[in-house]
Amino acid sequence: MKKLFTAMGVLALLSMPAMASEPIGFIYQDTTHQLLGSSAVAPAKTGVATCTQYFGVVALGNCSIKKAMANGKINALSYADQQTKNILGYKKVTTRVYGQ
Repeated sequence: MKKLFTAMGVLALLSMPAMASEPIGFIYQDTTHQLLGSSAVAPAKTGVATCTQYFGVVALGNCSIKKAMANGKINALSYADQQTKNILGYKKVTTRVYGQ
């Protein structure tokens, strides 16, 4: 019984940062959430940046808003969202920005 409570406590502590930012699925996840936005600029262009994580051990790429703006040649940002796909430890995060 003591081992069960210890394991549950460790799992709860490990999942706390993930729960604070967005929903997480350990086996499968496909979620999108808005990062920021304003209606001051009409969205005419789209920029995308992607990063990938392999089983929580190795993470590669740049999925920042700044990189997505550079990829889409956007100077004025309208809004940005982020999509997360996780399938059995292979996680891909895609940031999309919209602006002019």
